[in-house]
Amino acid sequence: MNTVETAHGTFELIKNEQDAFKINDFDNKFVEILKKYEFIVGDYNQNNLRLKGFNKDNVKFIPDYINEYCSLDSQYYILRNPSFDVNYVVSEE
Repeated sequence: MNTVETAHGTFELIKNEQDAFKINDFDNKFVEILKKYEFIVGDYNQNNLRLKGFNKDNVKFIPDYINEYCSLDSQYYILRNPSFDVNYVVSEE
């Protein structure tokens, strides 16, 4: 398992299908609400990165998400956020 340093913290790269993880794309697409999820799936659909968060209660659905919502043979990755906070609230400024 690789550790990656991003502008949004340190993550563990669990799976990197077809070398999908691109740090610049991740940093540009990441939104603060994703800090509340332990796992983040990133996939490319028509050259657009999509990010989806999962926690312990729904992590078992990651394979279903990949099979049902990702394009066939698409690039995707799974990150684990060791410093996630399920109670994280996005501050309104």
